Amino acid sequence: MSLAPDQIVTLTEILVTLMGIGVIWAVYHGSERAELPGEATIPDPHEVDDAKPDTRGRTL
Repeated sequence: MSLAPDQIVTLTEILVTLMGIGVIWAVYHGSERAELPGEATIPDPHEVDDAKPDTRGRTL
C-alpha cells in the first residue's frame, strides 16, 4: 500500500504537530512556572522582601 503525496504531507504535518505538543508538555510539566491562572503562589510571610533592588554590575 502506498500513500499519495498529499496524504504523506498531511500525515507529516499531524505527526510534527503532535511531537511539538509532546515536547512542550514534557518541558512544561513539573516546572515551577506550571501554574494555572489564579493559582499564583503566595510567598512565605517570614521571607524578607527585597527593600532595595540589587544594581551591582550595572552601568548606565
